[in-house]
Amino acid sequence: MNSKKITWLVVVRIVFALFLLALGIWLFTVGKMYSSIFIGLLFLLVIIDLFKLLYDYFNQIDKVILSMLYDDYTIDLKRTSHDHTYNHLVDLFEKNKEKEANRASETLIFNQLLNGIDSGILILKGEHVDREVILVNQYFKNYFDLPNLTDWRFLKPFIPAFCQVIEERNFTEFKTTLDIQVDKKERQTFVVQTSLSKIHGETYYIILLDSIQRVIDSKENEAWISIMKIISHELMNSLAPIHALAYNIQEISKQEDISEEDKEDIQTSVSTIINRSNHLQEFVERYRKLTMLPTPQKKKENLAQVVDQVLQNFLLLAKSKGIDLKTSIPEGIDFLVDVSQFEQVLINLMTNSLYAVENAEKKEIAIASYLQQNRLYIELSDTGTLVDTEIVKKIFLPFYTTRKNGAGIGLTLSKSIMEAHKGYLFYQQKEEKNVLVMVFVL
Repeated sequence: MNSKKITWLVVVRIVFALFLLALGIWLFTVGKMYSSIFIGLLFLLVIIDLFKLLYDYFNQIDKVILSMLYDDYTIDLKRTSHDHTYNHLVDLFEKNKEKEANRASETLIFNQLLNGIDSGILILKGEHVDREVILVNQYFKNYFDLPNLTDWRFLKPFIPAFCQVIEERNFTEFKTTLDIQVDKKERQTFVVQTSLSKIHGETYYIILLDSIQRVIDSKENEAWISIMKIISHELMNSLAPIHALAYNIQEISKQEDISEEDKEDIQTSVSTIINRSNHLQEFVERYRKLTMLPTPQKKKENLAQVVDQVLQNFLLLAKSKGIDLKTSIPEGIDFLVDVSQFEQVLINLMTNSLYAVENAEKKEIAIASYLQQNRLYIELSDTGTLVDTEIVKKIFLPFYTTRKNGAGIGLTLSKSIMEAHKGYLFYQQKEEKNVLVMVFVL
């Protein structure tokens, strides 16, 4: 029934009940006892009917409201043809039901994504030490063999070092490395990163945990696969023709009479085998050079003087090719370095840059340096064609080269020398220039 109809029914019953009440009182005052009792019973029946009418109407509304309040959308509600208020409530119920279904689907996808990530994720709700654990992804659980947890305090017995660091930082935002004992055996290093979020007055503390060793192992595996591909390719390029030529010589040697033409074939085959063997020997020698880098013998050197000495070797070549060499190195920068190894790095990088700018419209190579946060940065930039993104990933791999006559060890050797000096070498693009950055920790 619609709201107007229920209103009229209530009003009619109230008016009729008041009429019966007044009539009963009057009959009682004039001494008509039995009549007043009968009217009183009618009054009670009207009141009961009014109560039932209101109870039935509001009970169905209350049923819908309670279902939405407790997120129970399993009941099946149907619209009526006469009660517009109830129909509006049913529409609201169906709308919330659809929203709840979408939210449940999103939550399922969200949990699947978080559980599929190879990093630990822990989300806490609340403030101070009394915090509720609202999410621990599968990686986090499996790595530390955790049961289902609901409170931060229950986590402490399993990974006390981790919990201690979080509490010492007072649940603030930070990023650091942390050694954690796993399975009561070895200790592993993790990167811990935290963040705070406030949503609808609630504080959420998000903790990301990633194993450094896992990242290193993954990168090493990728590097080894790439190196093995290059080595396999290089070996097959030499061994395949050697095998074919050796087989050819074997077949010729089986003949009783060897003609002059066969002798020439044998000589050509032997010559080719020698060339390919020399190529293999050079390849192995380059590999040996990479793996047998001597320990740096560091001495205090002046950066400007070392760079100037190296550039002297390239001045005539650069001038003949119309290449502009620029330096911007402050005086008085001294650092500990194995000068012969550092010169080798500069020579390798300069050789690459000279090749890069050879066909460029603007031929310019610049070396600049600056000090920042106890580190010495040396940048060698050139105006050659920018290196493609896919190639950038491979430029430091052994034997990888884009040059026709390149050996593919210059950048790899340079990177190894920098790492032996406890520094590092990386590539970046700045102001439409290729930039190789050398960093020394002072």
